Amino acid sequence: MNTAVMPDVFTETVEPLMRAAKENGATPESLSTAFVTALLGLYGRPAAKDFSAKFGFMKLVNQEGGVASAKEAAALYGGRTPASDEAVRKAARLGQIIGVKDGRGNVLFPKWQFSEKGGVLPGLRETLNVLRQHPHFHDLLPLTFFLNPSARLGGKRPLDLLRGEKEG
Repeated sequence: MNTAVMPDVFTETVEPLMRAAKENGATPESLSTAFVTALLGLYGRPAAKDFSAKFGFMKLVNQEGGVASAKEAAALYGGRTPASDEAVRKAARLGQIIGVKDGRGNVLFPKWQFSEKGGVLPGLRETLNVLRQHPHFHDLLPLTFFLNPSARLGGKRPLDLLRGEKEG
């Protein structure tokens, strides 16, 4: 059985259903829940779990302006004098900036970590250094840490504090 889905199949079937659901008041959250539930019913738990993980990853990396390729990140990191693609990849390998692999071997760089003048937000490198000491550190840990609100921070996200917003 061929499990590959051609783009026109999606466009002709799922997209119109999603559009109709949206027009009737469905939210993105309710649509994604319905989609995962349908996947679970049709393909079983492993397929639904895999999709859910990929969807969660995409949702996470697309927050706060999305992600940049190495070339785009080099321009953001360097400011007026763009850095090289290799310089940002190296900075990610050294834990100085956040870079996550997308499953195809490409490294993606969250745009929110870069300062408007170039470089990274003040305090990012120091925080990354502390996070890297965590016994269960992985590439997504900095994303989840910086982008999720914390009761310890008065409901703010660590990213909000890096940007200079005061605690609750």
